[in-house]
Amino acid sequence: MRDFLLGLAFVIGGGVVIAVAQTYPTMPALQFGPSLFPSLIGGGMVIGGLVLTLTRVGALKSAFAGPRSQASKYDYRGLLISLLPCALIVFYILTSEWLGAAPCMALSMLVLMLLRGAKLWLSLLVSIVIAAAIYLLFSRYLLIPLPEGILLSQLLP
Repeated sequence: MRDFLLGLAFVIGGGVVIAVAQTYPTMPALQFGPSLFPSLIGGGMVIGGLVLTLTRVGALKSAFAGPRSQASKYDYRGLLISLLPCALIVFYILTSEWLGAAPCMALSMLVLMLLRGAKLWLSLLVSIVIAAAIYLLFSRYLLIPLPEGILLSQLLP
């Protein structure tokens, strides 16, 4: 049931990504514009979600055809764990302007690593190093402006 619901969530999310990408402005001199990459990502999400959903339809039918006691043993914790990355993406979107991109990435990685059973010191070390590397790579080398947030704007020149 969890995979079926996640598949539906990915189909809906991919459709939203494609719909939003179509509102991006077009570039008259180019054959493609800024909507190409998000549309490809959204299409992949839709296709992957459909495959996941359709492969679980048989299991879903057998779960509801059996006794009700099997349907009541549903693993809600597993579903919540599966939806946590989506919640962390929403967390990043809502808080990165205020907190900054690097701390939001580090917190998200820390939560995911701790949830998967990694040791605290290893989770802290890896999440800080990887978040700093991603931030420096995108902001300094690729020249993509990432939100510095209130914390980093006061610490950095």
